[in-house]
Amino acid sequence: MNDTSRYLNDALSIAVEKMRNGSISRRQLLQLTALFGASAMASGIAPTRVRAEVKELIFAMWGGDAEQAYQEAWGKPFTEKTGIEVVMDGSGPTAGRVRAMVEAGNVTWDIVDGGVGTQAALGAAKAAQEIDYSIVDPKKTLPGTDYKWGATVFVYGNVLTYDTKAFGGETPKDWVDFWDVKKFPGKRVLYKYMVGTLEAALMADGVPMDKLYPLDVDRAMKKLEELKPHVILWDTGASSQQVFRDGEVTMGQIWHTRANLLKQESNGRFDFTFNQGLLQPGVMSVPVNNPAGTKIAMDFLASMQNPEAQVKLLELLGNGPANPEANGLYGPELAAINPASPENVKLMVLQNADWYGEYLVPVTKQFMDLMAS
Repeated sequence: MNDTSRYLNDALSIAVEKMRNGSISRRQLLQLTALFGASAMASGIAPTRVRAEVKELIFAMWGGDAEQAYQEAWGKPFTEKTGIEVVMDGSGPTAGRVRAMVEAGNVTWDIVDGGVGTQAALGAAKAAQEIDYSIVDPKKTLPGTDYKWGATVFVYGNVLTYDTKAFGGETPKDWVDFWDVKKFPGKRVLYKYMVGTLEAALMADGVPMDKLYPLDVDRAMKKLEELKPHVILWDTGASSQQVFRDGEVTMGQIWHTRANLLKQESNGRFDFTFNQGLLQPGVMSVPVNNPAGTKIAMDFLASMQNPEAQVKLLELLGNGPANPEANGLYGPELAAINPASPENVKLMVLQNADWYGEYLVPVTKQFMDLMAS
């Protein structure tokens, strides 16, 4: 499972938790059903009779609670507008499986739930189609996230999160503070799967935000080794939240959605900053020779770009709208938790697709070996 998929599953589990504790209603959760209906029409999706020859579109994703939510949010509205059934395949679209399908000439997936690294790797292997930006509007995504082999439909972030009661009134502001265990004592929690940790280590070592890529892996690992005695790792969004609740850590790098929940439930005891956070795009790709055809797959991606729909996802799930047209459609309360708001996005580092596409797998192993040694 890639990082974007882990984040999506976590965001959906947050929505279910909110419904159970009364923060949102079941009706609000089910509003996801209608989120992309209007945008499908706006994207020029033809009536059913025009596309009658295509019966279904296969959406490869990672299963779990996301399967039903994807169907409600994206599948059903598309089916209502086009007559094409959207079938969820929750078996996990790893880059290796996509490549194997393409090489064997037996592609069964139309949409692949991936990330910046996945789209880059698939593109390099000639296993993903270039996004047709005459259908998927490049102006409806954040600058720099209109990837060649993947469409960005939301954004999220890894952010510095901290216990305001732990440091005698001092407030950590950046990764230099995160590494300073004398001024800011206590354990730290970092992501088991490495994404964002090398960037944090390099910024703590003095590398400017705009000079991070390509990442200096050796320098980052050396800096991480300094902090290692004070580090524990999280592997699910829930676990990243729980270690703060249990008092195991005083600081961490966690998903912004979990950081916001911590802040809300603790009445501000736990807080976070977007400063020097990692901005991560949620990206969908289309395999080469997908069975439903390129045009229909691109129409499906375009149907996710409606700004009002993306703001509703921000309200319900915490996903940042990828479409800049969403700016101004929400108030200051939502702006404060939105990594894509103009105030926050300028503070963050955009995850580099090319670097992650080439190095994610081997460097993650190197990181995990360091942490386990």
